[in-house]
Amino acid sequence: MIDLHTHTINSDGDFTTEETLIEAEKRGIEILSITDHNNITAYDDLKRIPINEIFSGKIIIGTELEFTKDGRLFDMLGYGFDPSILSKTQIIKDGMVYSTVEGQTKILNHLKRVCDSLEIVYSRDLKILSANNMANDVMLDNILLFKENNDILNKMGIYDRTSFYRQHFCEPQSPFYIDETEGKFDVFYVTKVIHDAGGKTFLAHPFVYKLPNLKEFLDELVSYGILDGIECEHRKHSNEEIEWIEKYCDEHHLLKSGGSDRHTINHLIGHANNNQREIQKSLIENWIDELVPIYEPRC
Repeated sequence: MIDLHTHTINSDGDFTTEETLIEAEKRGIEILSITDHNNITAYDDLKRIPINEIFSGKIIIGTELEFTKDGRLFDMLGYGFDPSILSKTQIIKDGMVYSTVEGQTKILNHLKRVCDSLEIVYSRDLKILSANNMANDVMLDNILLFKENNDILNKMGIYDRTSFYRQHFCEPQSPFYIDETEGKFDVFYVTKVIHDAGGKTFLAHPFVYKLPNLKEFLDELVSYGILDGIECEHRKHSNEEIEWIEKYCDEHHLLKSGGSDRHTINHLIGHANNNQREIQKSLIENWIDELVPIYEPRC
């Protein structure tokens, strides 16, 4: 199995870099990439970790860069780049700096007011404890604890962090919407910095965005000539969606990738389709060997 989309505490994941490697080894992951949002700090962590003692697979350097388009946030995965080059770019320098306790507290207070207006119950002492506590995750995790919220959350299509973030927090028509596009970079910038650093670009989890016309969106990105591939297999992609994306990639000569997008203990590393489908190495065999691993086990 492989997993080219995982997160650590360096962005919004629950696990350290070392814990991620241990879990990857436990699950038999052959090729791993840590793709924290707008940073590559996990690869500094690797310099202090005895990798050969805890992980027997290959590690491909990666990241997940936010970009804006049409007033919404999307994500671009980058693989195989030179970290000494990418680290000098503004998006990596900014990293998760915009996520501060003060900033996330302001957002949390907004979400509380929305919950009050919708009569959604939450813990009154709910607060942001650290900079990587994203307000949308903190609020969502809390309101799911109250059974009295079940009916309204089901009606709104709020089931987990992804549905809350993509269909409400990032959706202008939702009362929970927060415009986080200001000061963010566009798709041309993020793909350029990845390519300039020698990397490959992959649009992350296309079905997660719940776009009204996904094909039209993809066709536009493809027309720009800036995509190397698309993340086909993902935790939130059904088998039918995976088949559709893979066919699209074949028709447009795009590379394919896959990853769990692991953030929490509920996300099974190396799996797609709601933890039901193992992501096999065959998905990436036609391109992965072009990249030089940042770590490869000794023979």
